[in-house]
Amino acid sequence: MIFGPWLWSLSCRPRAFCQVAMSAHVSVRPRGSRLDEESALLSVLSYNLLAPAFVRPIDKRTGGVQPFAAFEWAEPAAEVLDWDVRRPRLLAQLSSCGADILCLQEVQFECSSAGAFHLPGWLQGIDGYAWRLPGQNSLEQMAERNERVLGNRVAIGCAVLYRRDRLREVDEGDSSGARGSGDPNTLVGAFLEGQPGSLLSLLGQICVFSVHLDAQSEEKRVEQLRRCLALARRLGTREVLIAGDLNTECLAGSCVGAFVADARQPEAAEMARECASALRLGSGEEGDGDEEVPAASSPTTQEPTGVQLEAWSELWRRAASAAEEQRIRLSHVPTGPTRAAYDHGKSEGPCASWRLDHILYAARTLKLSSCWSTLEADPDSAASGLPNQCCPSDHLPVAAVFEVSPTPCLGDAERVQLMAKVAELEKRHASDCSSLDEELAKLEPPAAVAAEEATASPAPDAKAKNKKKGERPSPEVIAFIQEKRRRLRDLKALQASDREALVASLGELERDALDLSLCTDTWLESGSRQ
Repeated sequence: MIFGPWLWSLSCRPRAFCQVAMSAHVSVRPRGSRLDEESALLSVLSYNLLAPAFVRPIDKRTGGVQPFAAFEWAEPAAEVLDWDVRRPRLLAQLSSCGADILCLQEVQFECSSAGAFHLPGWLQGIDGYAWRLPGQNSLEQMAERNERVLGNRVAIGCAVLYRRDRLREVDEGDSSGARGSGDPNTLVGAFLEGQPGSLLSLLGQICVFSVHLDAQSEEKRVEQLRRCLALARRLGTREVLIAGDLNTECLAGSCVGAFVADARQPEAAEMARECASALRLGSGEEGDGDEEVPAASSPTTQEPTGVQLEAWSELWRRAASAAEEQRIRLSHVPTGPTRAAYDHGKSEGPCASWRLDHILYAARTLKLSSCWSTLEADPDSAASGLPNQCCPSDHLPVAAVFEVSPTPCLGDAERVQLMAKVAELEKRHASDCSSLDEELAKLEPPAAVAAEEATASPAPDAKAKNKKKGERPSPEVIAFIQEKRRRLRDLKALQASDREALVASLGELERDALDLSLCTDTWLESGSRQ
């Protein structure tokens, strides 16, 4: 889908404002307040900047401006929408927040005279930050896509900026790494750790992703988040922070919401509601998320079919199992609504609001301390729509502050005991393989079979290679060889079951230690260490 990364979710419906539930230890800070007041804490801000190329562009396919990009309430445009007006306001917000990490979406990259894309100069001007961007090939693809649709060759995507004095990138070795996401206009990541000697030195290795998930397809959103978790595990960590425009409200019954570890099993009515919303049932146009233009946006009036509900339930289960498979348990920062606009399909007010921007994090080493308020604390912006003269983007930023603790790990003595268990199992398996080899070597084939047995295995000489296809071993020879192979397969299956049982008996820290010592998945499958 070409417009996906810069549409708000057409499947979302406006919600009445409600007080976001907060734990007793979590405070709500006014939006825009500094995030670095306590230097021992880690702070993160996520912001969809609204790329200038996405403001009232002419769609080459229709010859006009798509309604979702018209921002009809944002008048006078010269005071609200012009990039020369919005850019300094955005810069002031980003420069003054003091966040350790900036997860940005809809960054419009600049192109050098040599044709290389880079972070725009106005963002490079934020003092003290390093950054992680998509690769040049991906940026080229983004630019070509926008040229096809908008007639404007610009690369627009995500970026992660981080404070150099408090964080540093971890060497990713031979891995394709967090940046190798496969679709960096929807996600880009940085593999970070606390800078030694800084007050964040306790922060171990963590994958930070800035994401802008697909606007129409829940299945694509689920796959994009699954990719984040898989990338983190490929880099050898279970510490993850995902921040950005998820293009969904993450309500009970949504499949993206199923990624959160403490998400309850949704009720049938909630599943049906979110399924109907995502499929836009009763909206005048059903879709599977592959459309390149918005669907009609009237409220859903149809119930999903049994087949649709079963497919939705299966996708929900797949999302819920993803964190378990990767052993990454995500928590959700309780942010409020961040998007205010005319309701879908409407050309006049009142404005509706959506909760589309989120921060998900693994709570093993991060404990949520505070977060910024959103539209629930800004009724004027909720009523007037975004952007406006106070807010320079069509999304509000979301921010959170975390207490940091060291990554838990197994003690040296426990690690020795663990590896002794593994070595003992491997020794027993090696002995079993040797015993079976001896048994098979002693097996005497039937006399009628013995004469033919050699022909069952290809000979290295040229004559054997030129045997006619019709010359096959007898059924007795084939049965004899198949029996030997069956016994080998049975032993391998039994040993794989032994390895699975051992791993299943381990605690979380033991699993972590095993992952560091050998590739657990490969060892489970074949018994070989890598």
